[in-house]
Amino acid sequence: MMRGYLTVFLSLSLSALIGFVLFLTGNAIRNGGKVRLECATDIGMNSVLAEFSTALQERYDLFYIDASYLGRKPSVSNIEERLDFYIRRNLNIKSDKKPWIDVELEKVTIPEVAVASEGIGASMKYQAVKYIQDSNIRGEETEIFSYLQNVDSLDERDAMEEWSALQEQIAGIELPRILNEKGEPVEVSLGNPADRIYGMTDSDILYLLNLDMNGIGVGRIRKSDYISGRRLENVGKSCEKEGDNELFLIYLFEKMGNYRKVREDSVLLFQMEYIACGEPSDYENLKAVADRLIKWRFAINAAVILENGKLHEEASSLAMSLQAVQIKEEFHLPVTLSILYACAYLESLSEVKSLLSGGRVPLEKNSFYTGIDQVISGEIPSIMEADIGLNYEQYLACIIMLLSEEERNLRSMDIMEMDIRSLTGNPCFSMDFCVEKYRAQVEARGIMGDNYTLTRTYGYY
Repeated sequence: MMRGYLTVFLSLSLSALIGFVLFLTGNAIRNGGKVRLECATDIGMNSVLAEFSTALQERYDLFYIDASYLGRKPSVSNIEERLDFYIRRNLNIKSDKKPWIDVELEKVTIPEVAVASEGIGASMKYQAVKYIQDSNIRGEETEIFSYLQNVDSLDERDAMEEWSALQEQIAGIELPRILNEKGEPVEVSLGNPADRIYGMTDSDILYLLNLDMNGIGVGRIRKSDYISGRRLENVGKSCEKEGDNELFLIYLFEKMGNYRKVREDSVLLFQMEYIACGEPSDYENLKAVADRLIKWRFAINAAVILENGKLHEEASSLAMSLQAVQIKEEFHLPVTLSILYACAYLESLSEVKSLLSGGRVPLEKNSFYTGIDQVISGEIPSIMEADIGLNYEQYLACIIMLLSEEERNLRSMDIMEMDIRSLTGNPCFSMDFCVEKYRAQVEARGIMGDNYTLTRTYGYY
């Protein structure tokens, strides 16, 4: 009887032990399948990140996956296909002995991506700033931040509008009449020397400055082709990343060209001028920058010259030398002031020409190169190069930093799209489909019928 009980006990114990071993073996197979899927997924997601846009990295030191993959319509589904390819290839690797942990991939989806245009370019700006921090690059453009408030106030005063109002006032005064040799009354022409200078204001500013047009590109872009002019994708989500404005300004001048430092292999040669003004051609952008600089310098010069006692006396004397003013004193003050405005405008033209030639002009100054003689002759005076003051790039930086952050970021990404499309020949490259980080969901089935679901998030930053 004892032997019988022992046999039954051993049989039951062995059955329980075998069941436990099989349970452990099954779990090991299930977990092995999961580990294999996790490894294949991690390798696959890293492989997708390794396919970053080399053109964007080499040109702008930014790391993003180009979801157009050099020719297709940009889409997140393109990245899903690449991830599916890498995971499937790694899962299908077989050894000589059939493994117990075979896993069959069923579905790959990417429900969420972070792109360069996220936060209206905040992601792009963050990477750009990180590059400058790592490179320890410094630029004198950042010196303008202490002047920005003063420069911003210059837009509030329109000296040209004041001068135009003064010219209209003069035109509204009836000219005096005298008797000619025949005893007939005739009008006495005013002959205001400021009229000739005022006539210049209707001319193209680049023509007035007599710039060499050979270095100015003739091409035009269609703004609707680029991110600032088309319907944006993947920008609804706000971006928590922030980039320092000073470092971003250094980045822009480091990576992009301008009138003083042309980048030849670009669609637009004057890229910084495009960011500043957003016009479709180099000529229009340079003209818009020059017009803005004239407006600023004219506001500064007019305010100081109108208060300059010596110049006021000289302008008054010149006005009094005119026959019409001698006859009709009502002309005296407005003609005097118009001559001073003409003096300030010529000074402003000479300053902007100096800036475009590589010179420096202090934001505020008390000495002038333009006198009454230049108003009479209508010549733009030449300014000697100064060692102090702001240069052209710094004035240009002021214009750029007075833009809204969204406008500045979008135009910067316009330039990037232009360049990368040109360099790669890929017309589908889009910054709003340049992926920095993505979340993937992977579904698979194990050899024992187990369902696996993994969620992973990978990115550069």
